Amino acid sequence: MKKVFILFALMACVTTTFAQFTLEGQYRPRTELRNGFKKPILPGQEPAFFTEHRARLIAGYKTDKLGFKMSLQDVRIWGETGQINKSDQLLSTHEAYGEYYASTKSTFRVGRQEVIYDGHRLFGSLDWAMQGRSLDAVRYLFNDGKGTQLDLMAVWNQTGYGDGAPEPAKLVGNDYRTMNGGGANPRIFNLPLPKAQLMAYYKKSWKSGNIGLMLLNDTYTSTDTASVTHSNFTIGITPNFSSGNLKFGGQFYYTGGAAGKTYSGSDYENIDLNGFMANLFIQHTGVSGKPMFGVDYLSGDDESTTEVEGWSPKYGTNHKFYGFMDYFYVGNGHGGGNEKSAGLIDVFLKTTFKLSEKTTLLGHLHYFASAEERTNSTTNESYKGGLGTELDLVLVRPLAKGLVLKAGYSQLFGVTETMKQLKFGTPLQEIGDMQSWGWIMLTFSPKFL
Repeated sequence: MKKVFILFALMACVTTTFAQFTLEGQYRPRTELRNGFKKPILPGQEPAFFTEHRARLIAGYKTDKLGFKMSLQDVRIWGETGQINKSDQLLSTHEAYGEYYASTKSTFRVGRQEVIYDGHRLFGSLDWAMQGRSLDAVRYLFNDGKGTQLDLMAVWNQTGYGDGAPEPAKLVGNDYRTMNGGGANPRIFNLPLPKAQLMAYYKKSWKSGNIGLMLLNDTYTSTDTASVTHSNFTIGITPNFSSGNLKFGGQFYYTGGAAGKTYSGSDYENIDLNGFMANLFIQHTGVSGKPMFGVDYLSGDDESTTEVEGWSPKYGTNHKFYGFMDYFYVGNGHGGGNEKSAGLIDVFLKTTFKLSEKTTLLGHLHYFASAEERTNSTTNESYKGGLGTELDLVLVRPLAKGLVLKAGYSQLFGVTETMKQLKFGTPLQEIGDMQSWGWIMLTFSPKFL
């Protein structure tokens, strides 16, 4: 018996040393009261009240040369399926990929995966949304462990079975209008999938800071064939530094190329794209609240040109940056119409206070203004400048190991005529007296293995 016990112990040690299996769960219900979320609520409109949840089961496996991850999720609003419902379409795969470890520094990752860079600005997981964001890609990840990181990514998207064919993939050809990419309204935010995508990211870190560099190329198709395509490229630089209790830095992204194609009567012509965003911040970590002060500038479209000057955040987690009430860049271009963006100036102050050993309070204050003017189609009057001021408060308290309670309240003050022009197409729109949003959320995160 003693020999058997020793044998099992040795087997367990070998398994632990060369292979690791993990199994985790997540259940996250969130109840919201929306009384002016994304756009001002009108007099007499009833606020929305609902509970939405996400349930995930996450399995992982890792050896010295092989890795695997599978994340299944169920996302639903309470009450949208019946009590004796047999099946639904709400179960999906959030991540499913394999990894090959070519060396201790080099990894190849293939499959559906989250892609996150530079604090979620251009690529982010969109974790606040219950469904999150992930994409299908092949990536090469290099990290020397001494501060040098190099990532390469390639994507080729296809429209499933193609033309209704029963085969698991098309026998010949490709669908070049993937998810209606580009299309007739190339300025619309939350763009569809590109047909092809190439990305390179380099980051160098040292004791007092880091600098990240990104180059991204997205190729879209304007017709159902490969003959009419357009592409745009994004370059970005993200410097971050620290000195004592001070942290400072910023981000800059420029997108150029083509936003789409237009038919001139004899041939297709590019719609030029020329947009940018800039961010600067400074934070003092040595005082109460660790205040961070900063400004974001996102370019908008000039009404007098056919060029697209408005910057699109593409695949970022915009909820994190431009106010928690999601008035900007979360499914909308805020331009008095969905095709053109007025851009955004966001001056912000962010703090984090520790109320007790376990409880923290996040406080964000934003002043919003438009970067470009918008003209009312009826009066021909132009509107530009201040949009309003938003206050975001979030209370965070762990209740037990693997269980966290969060509650938030946001309010928008001083809604201006310019904001009304952008959201409703008229500065005369009457709105409700209170524009607010409240929510409470529990996050259960058990680790089974």
